[in-house]
Amino acid sequence: MIYLISDIHGDFFHFRKMLEKIRFTGADLLYVLGDVVDKGQENLRLLSEIRETGNMLLLKGNHEYLCERYLDKTLPGEVWDSCGGSRTREEVDALTEPEKSELLRYFKGLPVYQKITVCKEEYFLTHSGYWADCEIRHPETGLVDIEESVREAVRVNQERYLFSDDIHYIPASLQFDRKIIVGHYPAPALQEWGKARIFHGKKYTDIDTGNESRKEGGRLACLCLDDGREFYV
Repeated sequence: MIYLISDIHGDFFHFRKMLEKIRFTGADLLYVLGDVVDKGQENLRLLSEIRETGNMLLLKGNHEYLCERYLDKTLPGEVWDSCGGSRTREEVDALTEPEKSELLRYFKGLPVYQKITVCKEEYFLTHSGYWADCEIRHPETGLVDIEESVREAVRVNQERYLFSDDIHYIPASLQFDRKIIVGHYPAPALQEWGKARIFHGKKYTDIDTGNESRKEGGRLACLCLDDGREFYV
């Protein structure tokens, strides 16, 4: 089975509960659509679990990018802290210099998107989805070429892309060339949705159901692409 999860934010406990709930095995594949770290208490433990499991693939989110920039010494610690990174920063600061260098290489090498086909349906998986300033369309159809648009966005400004909320504010006339699945923006905060459930829109699916805000009703979601089942913990 092919599973998708996103925005776990250092919550190792509920991540493990989710794996138990979906009965995840070595025959399955799990795509994590970014934001494994920050805002939680066991950030590097969670990251290590995903890195060391061969059938889990992490895509880069804006919080992995913040950690990358901190390790690269291009982002002050107080700026990262203001974005929810204080606990992760403490964990990173406790690493040895070789461990920090290895973690930096890992973050730099993370993909920002993944194309997959499940049951003959093509999906484009990424963290934030779309940055309108770098939109590229197919000249014949007028559809947005999401892969080329994202590639251009990352080339121009990876940070702006990973932090972009544009996919949630696009005009009704805009159409993409394939199904897009994102995290990044909590579904409970979507004006037309407002629920801690996976949002299935006409243009994209949002699987971030607000795990970072569990006290306000958020939770962790997982989507099985093979049969459309949704799981929550």
